[in-house]
Amino acid sequence: MSAATPVPRSGHHRVFELIRFGAVGASTTVLYLALYTGAVLAGLPFVPASVTGFVPAVVYGYVVHDRWTFRTRTPTRGGLARWLLLQGAVLGFNTVALWALVVPVGVDRLVAQVILVPLLPPITYLLSRRRVFGAA
Repeated sequence: MSAATPVPRSGHHRVFELIRFGAVGASTTVLYLALYTGAVLAGLPFVPASVTGFVPAVVYGYVVHDRWTFRTRTPTRGGLARWLLLQGAVLGFNTVALWALVVPVGVDRLVAQVILVPLLPPITYLLSRRRVFGAA
């Protein structure tokens, strides 16, 4: 695959892009939480449950963000690699934060994840549009 070619954007397009990012993020979060909750309720410890929910949600998120949110003309392996790197960092942060809330503090495993869900979208959006999908 070749380098991503972003579609030119004007100011009002950025607002709609942000709305699309939020919609995809919300659907990705619902998918993640459903998979995470199912894994926890099935008896999986919270860290493997987090990974179990995270991987399918990340793949879904890349495809939909590439095609709909940022509307790149050509998806790339490099874009996917950058997305996976960004999401790996998010997974690492999420896992450490989950541990910190569950183990030393004693927050319920499901409540801890719900607390963490809204923390990363703004940073993820900025890094995604600039470093992953090539938008200026």
